[in-house]
Amino acid sequence: MSYQTPKLNEDGSIDINYYTQLAKQQRSEHIAQMAASLKANIKSFFHVKLPKLSTGH
Repeated sequence: MSYQTPKLNEDGSIDINYYTQLAKQQRSEHIAQMAASLKANIKSFFHVKLPKLSTGH
């Protein structure tokens, strides 16, 4: 991991609003990925295999 200078406001203080928005975006993306993975896992438990139809009597 490389060091990166923090984003600063015009007055020289760390831009807290920038980092708060960045964290919200990253958290939202991570939650969306987790939800998609959870959906796929749940869907796999309910996979229904239909019986083969017989053509002769």
